[in-house]
Amino acid sequence: MKKKKYELLGLLKKIKKNKLTSNLNTLNLEKKKLERISDDIKEMLNQSAFNTGEILNSAQLRQTSSFRVNLQEKLEISSNRELHLEKEMNDYLGEISKIKKQREKIDKKIKEESLIIEKNNELRESQVFKTKPL
Repeated sequence: MKKKKYELLGLLKKIKKNKLTSNLNTLNLEKKKLERISDDIKEMLNQSAFNTGEILNSAQLRQTSSFRVNLQEKLEISSNRELHLEKEMNDYLGEISKIKKQREKIDKKIKEESLIIEKNNELRESQVFKTKPL
């Protein structure tokens, strides 16, 4: 069966939408992982805070400070990555909505085309052809 051009175009849009939806789901899972990691890093920062009245030597102070700086850098990287993922997810949502609109136009064209074909068939059936006598 020969497919019409609008049916093929609709199928391509459906495939593209499914691919974008799958990618969006992957990004959403990654964002949730980053949120859990950020929470863990914040908890580690709170646990490694300096206690008032505690006596530390210089090596302990230097080690704790460098550990906290490292955690803060990781927290900042995680935060930046979350912002990037959010932007990418918004881009995917925009693409999906654009594809939905295109799909609606394609469906409309398919309906119009089928109505035209149906009307042409009705006209052919209603016409009476005269035969020439031999």
